[in-house]
Amino acid sequence: MDFDTRITTGEREIPKIRAGAFFRLKQGEFIIHADGEDKKVQFKLPKIQREVPQEEKQVSNADLEANFEKIY
Repeated sequence: MDFDTRITTGEREIPKIRAGAFFRLKQGEFIIHADGEDKKVQFKLPKIQREVPQEEKQVSNADLEANFEKIY
């Protein structure tokens, strides 16, 4: 048995492997490429407090038109 014969990943297979890893990413995961190496990074999702929105301000048509003229 020859020790110089090794099973290696061919250059044509590397893009397939990278594409497979890219399409298997989950929410919050990214691939970073730096210094010739790829690294998968996952950001933790923050806990979001859900609540009922506050009541909106009532705006009259005159206020809307005055604001439009000011911007225009």
